[in-house]
Amino acid sequence: MVSAPISYPTRSQNGPRPINLRKDIPQVLALLNAAFGPTLDAEGRHTLDRMSLAQQPWIVLQLRKMMDGMVPGFVWQESGKVIGNVSVLTTSVKGRYLVANVAVHPDYRRRGIARMLMEEVIDLVEARGGRQILLQVKDDNLAAIRLYEGLHFDEIGRITSWYASHSQLRLLPMAASARSPDRVGDLFIRPLRGSEWRTAWRLDQRSIAPDLNWPEPLPENAYKKSVWRWLENLLTGRQSESWIAEEEQGKMVGLATIGSEVGRVHNLTLRVHPAWRGQVERPLLAKLLRRLNYLARRSVRMDHPDDDRIASELLKEANFVPRRTLAVMRLNV
Repeated sequence: MVSAPISYPTRSQNGPRPINLRKDIPQVLALLNAAFGPTLDAEGRHTLDRMSLAQQPWIVLQLRKMMDGMVPGFVWQESGKVIGNVSVLTTSVKGRYLVANVAVHPDYRRRGIARMLMEEVIDLVEARGGRQILLQVKDDNLAAIRLYEGLHFDEIGRITSWYASHSQLRLLPMAASARSPDRVGDLFIRPLRGSEWRTAWRLDQRSIAPDLNWPEPLPENAYKKSVWRWLENLLTGRQSESWIAEEEQGKMVGLATIGSEVGRVHNLTLRVHPAWRGQVERPLLAKLLRRLNYLARRSVRMDHPDDDRIASELLKEANFVPRRTLAVMRLNV
């Protein structure tokens, strides 16, 4: 299903065309504001507001230099006005593409514009020899889900974003040993050692489908603490710490992390070996919540598979609130 090259319409023409970064950026940002602005939370609004910087001439120039000769997506033009947009991103995995957003102005919906823009994306990926297209969609956007299912996308999982303000956090009770505070039953909770980064990555791979790590599958060196990463974190104000649950024979069966960056919410992750689900979640989450008392007082976020009932109940107990759930969908081209 490879279409002929799309020519740029004149001002009087309607229809899809490749996005033109020399002229479309201001209109695309205005479209995203109209399409998504009313439904965004505070963090999403902040992100969209920062995107408006792209209208500044020097940033536009840099974008043009980076994108010349590329097709980062499509717009739908109606009488010279951009009223639809779909963005396409490459990833570190050869042949794997992401659809970053599908936006149609509210005044032009239910005309099949989103479907036709997505068909252009599929044609583009096929023409480039791509093998997969992935996207995220809110789980309550049933019309969009039906659209993607009609284009033969399959759902591979759902991720819920949980939030809590620092003042609302409630510590989880944990039956630790009086003589060894990090001993919980048959488990020992301790920091991840530098030499264990490969083991941590393998556990992460077993705990969650790689494509649910959005936007990229977790790189093998994600838990590696190198001098270069330490220097990068120093320059960017980032910091992270990882804790593991170790069973009596010394096997790593759970992994939890806190990621922090200046001016941003703290991000938590939780990974549990499938054979140890139901036994590891409480002590690891309890450890993270206690560690937050030693960090800057900021809100906390955790993105986690929606079908993990155990973690969901623990997060509710700790006063987290689910903000949104995204279905991750994939098309094998």
